[in-house]
Amino acid sequence: MKPTIVHVVQHLKPGGIENFALEFQRAAAPFYDVHIIALERSNSQSIKGKYHGSRKFIHVLNKQPGWRPSLVGKIKELFAEIKPMYVHTHHIGPLIYGGLAARMLGIDCVIHTEHDAWHLNQQKRRLLQELCLKLVRPVLVADAEFVAQQVKALLPAAKPYVITNGVDTDYFKPSPKAKSLLKEQADLPSELRFIGCAARLEPVKSHHLLIDALTQLPQDVGLLIAGSGSLEQTLKQQVKRLKLDNRVFFLGHLDDMRSFYQLLDVFCLSSSNEGLPLAPLEAQACNVPVVLTNVGGCKEAICERTGKVVEPNNVQKLANALKQRLTQPLQKSPRLFVEQKRSIKSMIKQYVALTQPSLRGKV
Repeated sequence: MKPTIVHVVQHLKPGGIENFALEFQRAAAPFYDVHIIALERSNSQSIKGKYHGSRKFIHVLNKQPGWRPSLVGKIKELFAEIKPMYVHTHHIGPLIYGGLAARMLGIDCVIHTEHDAWHLNQQKRRLLQELCLKLVRPVLVADAEFVAQQVKALLPAAKPYVITNGVDTDYFKPSPKAKSLLKEQADLPSELRFIGCAARLEPVKSHHLLIDALTQLPQDVGLLIAGSGSLEQTLKQQVKRLKLDNRVFFLGHLDDMRSFYQLLDVFCLSSSNEGLPLAPLEAQACNVPVVLTNVGGCKEAICERTGKVVEPNNVQKLANALKQRLTQPLQKSPRLFVEQKRSIKSMIKQYVALTQPSLRGKV
């Protein structure tokens, strides 16, 4: 019987933290049974596709808004049934409910990962976080050096370990011969080279800058946008206004991200704020070079030999970087960077090592 790990997340809507937990579950499957407890009910579309085989280990609760003390008891019952070797929480809600339930049941190790620290700028959230850390006493982790520095600045008593996000290089891998076939299957123009972006269609992702940058690129360059969100219609209107209808394609939420990356010549995020994003790592694992804005932990998510980091909110610099990346041959494999420094297998080993105090100094 395999050892068991539990991740507690707020919900399973498409997003970085949810992908982290689901990818962890899939990659660890040969060695661990990984259960995911989502506090809030959400659209089941986000757990279809490549996660189908692990559905029996996904538990979606129906938490309503506000403080729900009874939820601690419900999670405690789940933990008693699952018997995890450790509990892994993400964000403040899961830390409160999952962390308290684990301590009440006497589970030895709770790990809490901070994926960003912007929420700690609010005094109320910061005080609540400090209280939770004192009550639960988790092993605290930041998923990037950038996040660790922010956490230490805002919570001086905190001493987080740094374990950078990793992706599954056995799953995300290049397939050059598949590109023309995938274009045909997706009914995309075969003559276009494609820049791709995978991110929620929300203001913080600044898709409008990427669309503006496309107007400065050659006519044989198109843009594929994966994701959904509140700005979808606004962005489509921008595309229509700029007469880019035949070069920009909105693909919506995708389950098969691997095929999406395999279609691309360059991956790009034009965000105004990030933690350490997973999508650029997945793209590079498929041997696709990336262009990212210099925000959050993006510098830690990029192969310096093949990728480019540019000033945020600057269309001209973004366009120039994309043009260079589209025209210059690769001097090194982006995939090699991910295999050597951002592998999910290495990440899982580091997290498991944190369960043993004697090994923590080696993380």
